[in-house]
Amino acid sequence: MDLLGHETTDVERELLRVYGDLKKLAGRDDVPPCVQRNVRKALACLWQVTNDLDLTFEQLRDLGV
Repeated sequence: MDLLGHETTDVERELLRVYGDLKKLAGRDDVPPCVQRNVRKALACLWQVTNDLDLTFEQLRDLGV
């Protein structure tokens, strides 16, 4: 379910899965700097999507995003 109580679609569930995977990668400290920067950039972009679709509401400051 999204934050408004609506059932999520297949696409929304896939977006949440990818978003979660990017959060895990962004939290790692054993990756090269170029990976870390670009994963954080991708995470910031996908955060905007999940936020706009009311799938998530959180801040990513702790991950450096």
